[in-house]
Amino acid sequence: MKTLTGRLPLKYRSAARFVLVGALGTGLQYGIYYLLLMVFQRRWPDVGILTSVAFTAGFIIEMVCNYFLTSFYTFRVRPTWKNAGGFLFGRAINYVIQLLFLNLLIWLHLSEELSGIAAIALAGVINYFILLPFYKDKKRDMQ
Repeated sequence: MKTLTGRLPLKYRSAARFVLVGALGTGLQYGIYYLLLMVFQRRWPDVGILTSVAFTAGFIIEMVCNYFLTSFYTFRVRPTWKNAGGFLFGRAINYVIQLLFLNLLIWLHLSEELSGIAAIALAGVINYFILLPFYKDKKRDMQ
């Protein structure tokens, strides 16, 4: 029995797995962001910085989960210091891009709820290409 990505040509499999892991991570990050945003808006409606705090909390929790899924499932390699460093580097860039998109979209008067999901989606595409060199290895140690 072949998996969903196993039916694809080899060169597209990691990209397809990246999309699946990214969708799961996006749901997790956005879910946490949205939940915290609702709590913060009820308790402290006039404190705008809490939008960024909610977004950052969702990002950090999602990042830990995403690292292991990216290693084991997307690129099928064991976690190493090299790919952990590359992953953290890529995610740091991704975080800055997401936060810039989030604040830009809010500044353009898109709702905080829609700005959050749009920022995650826009930055996600960029993240694949940032991470790829750190996981690309001629010899795969997991199959």
